[in-house]
Amino acid sequence: MNITICTGVWKRPEVFKLFAKGVKNLPYNIRVIVSGSEGVTSRRLVTSEGFEYIEKRNKPLSNKMNAATQEAKGSDYVICMGSDDIITPEVFALYMRYMKRGYDFIGLEDLYFYDLRSGKALYWAGYSDHRKGLTVGAGRCISSEVMESWKWKPWDDGLNKYLDSSMTAKMNLGKSKSINLKKNGLIAVDLKSKINITPFSKWQNAEYIDPEIITKKLPYLK
Repeated sequence: MNITICTGVWKRPEVFKLFAKGVKNLPYNIRVIVSGSEGVTSRRLVTSEGFEYIEKRNKPLSNKMNAATQEAKGSDYVICMGSDDIITPEVFALYMRYMKRGYDFIGLEDLYFYDLRSGKALYWAGYSDHRKGLTVGAGRCISSEVMESWKWKPWDDGLNKYLDSSMTAKMNLGKSKSINLKKNGLIAVDLKSKINITPFSKWQNAEYIDPEIITKKLPYLK
């Protein structure tokens, strides 16, 4: 099975290196395609990790991310991640189980957050408003059949925000499976640093937790 992770990078090299470590810890030969926007600087950062690189303007952000998924044509599944997201081998093993069963969408209902500056951690239980029950944007896994129907562009072009909503609006085809991390005793983490699209703060349906819940599983984050 050919699996490709698609992401984009802009600044934050220290965060990208942690993302790369997370990918390399997955027990599977995964292709990784990264859209970058800083010329030689981001190209060297990405290729030094052994990943494929394409250059694309940082805005609109959805065009930049679509450029990576366009390069993933021929994959059986594409996993869309931020370059500040980490999924553990246990989460990936569950993804594999559902990929082998032919699911078209696999995603996460909840998520953990870790702030690299302060060492603080949050657990977010998922959407509690009109989006309750929907999967989060981080780590969505999509079959080639669905990607083909989308012309390998999961997001509408021209967007700099609301990318998760853009993809969610398209997810009306195929068989889907959502995974609750907490109920399954699993960890997937969104890393925060000085530069973030969404700041680290206690938002709705989130609670501060002992950071060791995350760092015991991912000690290289300390």
